Amino acid sequence: MERPDLKELNQMRANLAGIDRRFTALMKGEADQRQAITDACMASLLAYSKDALKQVPIEELSKSHAGIRVSLLQKAGYETLGDVESAGDRGLRAIEGIGDKQVQAIKSIIADFHNHLMDYASVTIRPDDESKENTAIVAAITSFLRGQEHRKALTDLYGFVHSFAEDLLSREVIEKRLQWVFSGRAKKLATVAAYGELFDFFTSDVYTKARDAFRQYDAILQIPPAEAMAAFRADSATYYAIFESIAGDHLPKPLIYSSIPAKLASDIDAMELDLSGFKGTLRSYQQFGTKYILHQKRVLLGDEMGLGKTVQAIAAMTHLRACAQSEAADAEPFFLVVCPASVLINWCRELQKFSDIPVYFLHGPDMEDAFDRWQQSGGAAVTNYETMGRIIDGIDEEMTLAMLVVDEAHYIKNPSARRTRYVRRLNEESEHILLMTGTPLENRVAEMCQLIDFIRPDMTDEVRSAASMSRVPEFREMLAPLYLRRLREQVLQELPPIEPQYEWCAMTVQDVAAYIECLEARDVHGMRRVSFQHDDMKNSAKAVRLAELAEEIALENRKGVVYSFYRDTVSKAAALLGPKCAGVITGSTPVEERQAIIDDFTNGPDGRVLVCQIQAGGTGLNIQTASVVIFCEPQIKPSLEHQALSRVYRMGQIRNVLVFHLVCPETIDEAILDVLAEKQAEFDNYAEDSTMAEATETIVDRDWINAYIDNELARYLAASPSDGQ
Repeated sequence: MERPDLKELNQMRANLAGIDRRFTALMKGEADQRQAITDACMASLLAYSKDALKQVPIEELSKSHAGIRVSLLQKAGYETLGDVESAGDRGLRAIEGIGDKQVQAIKSIIADFHNHLMDYASVTIRPDDESKENTAIVAAITSFLRGQEHRKALTDLYGFVHSFAEDLLSREVIEKRLQWVFSGRAKKLATVAAYGELFDFFTSDVYTKARDAFRQYDAILQIPPAEAMAAFRADSATYYAIFESIAGDHLPKPLIYSSIPAKLASDIDAMELDLSGFKGTLRSYQQFGTKYILHQKRVLLGDEMGLGKTVQAIAAMTHLRACAQSEAADAEPFFLVVCPASVLINWCRELQKFSDIPVYFLHGPDMEDAFDRWQQSGGAAVTNYETMGRIIDGIDEEMTLAMLVVDEAHYIKNPSARRTRYVRRLNEESEHILLMTGTPLENRVAEMCQLIDFIRPDMTDEVRSAASMSRVPEFREMLAPLYLRRLREQVLQELPPIEPQYEWCAMTVQDVAAYIECLEARDVHGMRRVSFQHDDMKNSAKAVRLAELAEEIALENRKGVVYSFYRDTVSKAAALLGPKCAGVITGSTPVEERQAIIDDFTNGPDGRVLVCQIQAGGTGLNIQTASVVIFCEPQIKPSLEHQALSRVYRMGQIRNVLVFHLVCPETIDEAILDVLAEKQAEFDNYAEDSTMAEATETIVDRDWINAYIDNELARYLAASPSDGQ
């Protein structure tokens, strides 16, 4: 039997052991990456503390009673504790009359100041802060997030490598030539087999993939600051959530409980959440909101717009699903979401984005088939108020809902309305009921009582009798068991980030017909005005959603700006908004009039909306009194959108800026967003370079448009208009 190269065998075994150790460390690297975030936060606090010491006069040393000769330090030119710290031991000892004992006393006092300042300081991250400390924290979070993704993708590969290493390295093999001579046949065969397996491993794709995985992980740990900051700006919500969960005690403490009494808040906080099926990261206030929904079972969630009521609802569903599946494998509880027609698609997409819960769209011609499949298999059904009459009997007779979610719950404030009666029939069939509204119900006690009568009829009389107290804290505390409302300023301590949201508007029959006409005419600008091409805005899906958002802006005492590239769309939006429209700015508005319109908007009451053509209202104007921005269509020049947002998101803005994009699925809207997503990194890289930005700013060309129209014509004309619903 031919002896293998034992030196090479030993080397391969050592290499395999090293690979296994490195791979294991990579897979267990989450703790190290969490620590890196904590270390970056501590470095930021230390930098803050060092800066703060520069403001502390040197006279503070005389209060220590340590016999420090402060006059000698002042004579040497030291004015603050920061100056003294910068001098170091050598610098202090060079001062005549300052000995080792005083140097040690000074160091001890400065250390105490550092500890005190750091204990009471807080740290945050900001998308516009390019300081070394801020970018270090952001880079550490970026590495953590990408490291998590990397480890998840490597699970199977690691399992194979680790099992192979454990098996092979546990075998007894011959290590030296002399041993070979005196070993039996079985051991020699085992050694030859091990050599062959090792040789195959080190020449295999598995080894190449493992080596590439290590290189990629090293790159993840060394992400350039500019790349990390761009990733942060693109997904700030995830970064803040991770930051909150890891930075802990060194964060500003947000008021996440609102007016919930301490005992109830403590009981709710103690609840364990199972979010194993939730594909996202919750902020601390969202975690509490999710626990509140589950713990209290039947509640009103009234968080201000933009705080993620939908995400909290989905997180609660994933918890209930996980609990059901822990009791019976593959169990699918029933969830029902009832919402206005304008947000049906939004709900479906958010459920698919944040969970693996099967989703059924109960609307349109396929509604009955979708209902049957939901009834048989479980999951989350999404329907609108108008369709409730067609499904209510089936739910009454056959099913128990793990959770009923009623979005924009003020739609059921009228007890005699048919839709209210339909929803209230589900009271007995629902284990949990969540009513959601951004409307501040404490200011509308009569309306609130109608909703309370549905979820907690035992409290209706008590709340109604205390209506006169609606402006005092005691009233809110009375509502604590069933009503949770947080404001953005209470729970988001960071400087307002821009938070884009895509409002997917299901086209009406009229929208589809007008869109097909534009396709057939190869009218690109008509296609881009999808849902605004026809005259009757009552039949426009985007117009309906725009009106609803304007109503929310008014209810929350905000101001908003609506942008469109097209003057015709601007005119229709302004007419639709009626008295809520604070003015119109287009390319034909004289420059001197534009500022007068802005001044009137700025100084006027809240609840109004300015409507602008993006080329005119997107440059040269300051509109920072607005905190909601609505785009009627995606822009093919990202620079236009960037400039428009800059009018609102600038120094002086004190509220979180909400950005809503009105988009229709399966139209040029969605196609443009797809192209934009593909090229986003390119735009981020060149955003500060005007020459490169100009070269990359138009995201589609004529060839792309022609190909898109050809494909769309084939798809749309193959179906009847009703199939577009």
